[in-house]
Amino acid sequence: MSPSLRKAVAVAIGGGAVAIASVLITGPGGNDGLEGVSYILR
Repeated sequence: MSPSLRKAVAVAIGGGAVAIASVLITGPGGNDGLEGVSYILR
């Protein structure tokens, strides 16, 4: 696998992880960002 292709795959996986995390952090109440995180941690 070439370095540029490997980097593209890593970016795609990272972007997917961020998207999934933001969906999980945004709870049923629609909170997001720090509010969503502190809501989960409580």
